[in-house]
Amino acid sequence: MAKSVKALITPEVLKWTRERRIKLDIDLAAEKLKIDPERLETWEKGEDQPTFAQLKKIANIYRTHVSIFYLPKPPTDFHPLTDYRVLSQSAVPDNEQAYRLKANVLEVFDRREILIDFYELLEMPFPEVTLKVNRNETPIRAAEKIRKFLNINVKELPQTKDRYRILKFWKRTVESKGILVCQTSANTHLSVELNTFRGFCIAQHPFPVIVLNSQDSPNGRIFTIIHELVHIALGESIIQNMNYEDVSFQNVDPVEVFCNQVAAEVLVPEKELLTIVDRPFSSKLITEASQYFRVSTEVIMRRLLTLKKITKRKYQTFRIEQHNKYNETNQKPKGFPHYHTRLLNSSGEFFARTAFSAYYEDKITLADLTSVFSNCNTKHLSKIESAILA
Repeated sequence: MAKSVKALITPEVLKWTRERRIKLDIDLAAEKLKIDPERLETWEKGEDQPTFAQLKKIANIYRTHVSIFYLPKPPTDFHPLTDYRVLSQSAVPDNEQAYRLKANVLEVFDRREILIDFYELLEMPFPEVTLKVNRNETPIRAAEKIRKFLNINVKELPQTKDRYRILKFWKRTVESKGILVCQTSANTHLSVELNTFRGFCIAQHPFPVIVLNSQDSPNGRIFTIIHELVHIALGESIIQNMNYEDVSFQNVDPVEVFCNQVAAEVLVPEKELLTIVDRPFSSKLITEASQYFRVSTEVIMRRLLTLKKITKRKYQTFRIEQHNKYNETNQKPKGFPHYHTRLLNSSGEFFARTAFSAYYEDKITLADLTSVFSNCNTKHLSKIESAILA
């Protein structure tokens, strides 16, 4: 039997990709590749070469294309992870969760580069995101800027109790301004726990990006969209893993407090809220406010606590009651959405529409189109197409 063909790659690039792109130590990388660390080290030193089949596995683990390993030297303009500030260091993820987080960041970083390429192929001007705020502004003033930028008011929100429809509304509203909003990888083996991250943003232009953790609730994702939008307006990329529900009781980074305050003001403007709750406190009143602003009763209660309209004790009692109510109804997760829905959520509608536009105008092939959607089957492409045209 003929020996497997060796891949004549550049050893220096192989090492760079592990250390700088995906940031894995050699032991963990070898473990995921199911080889001994010594063997990987010989490949990185050029003392031996992996087979092409092994190289394809390396590319998959390192979240890149095999062609990068044939470059004569490592890239010098690649910095997707170095400018992130990760919060809540007390919740340090394990090796597997850390790997999945990095894989998701790289996937999004690459998607943004592809989107830029599509715009250049289509000869379209890049949308200009002019939103800027600074930390010296009051949360109310910063929220006014954001609402003006989004051109939105509460009365335009969907008249529905379906949180997923409201989430879609916010995603489309933000994406209409040239900001990509997407979710974690469609590949379930790269799912990330909420205590590892709730969301992150890439505050680069063109096409800043907001990424949501698909494991979060619709209400949680809506808050994350606005929270990360504030970070983009501040001009900083960040990975967010803070539990918003506990913000009122923790000593957290003042920047995060500011972003939470602004996001809360965008979703539930203080002036409008106080107009609605100018009567004696009651559960009915909270429900009315929740329906008016299209947010959860939890958000309304947190907002009232922040505005010192209710006591911390009343808020905590409410949370206990909500928790017990949830357990009594024995609610269960709905399960994973269909694969084409996961692909669309992962890419974002903005990206999907642009990809299909490039295909319609013969700028890319069908094979190119499937490749940007995780090399999916064409049957999934038709369903994605129907979803974005609906």
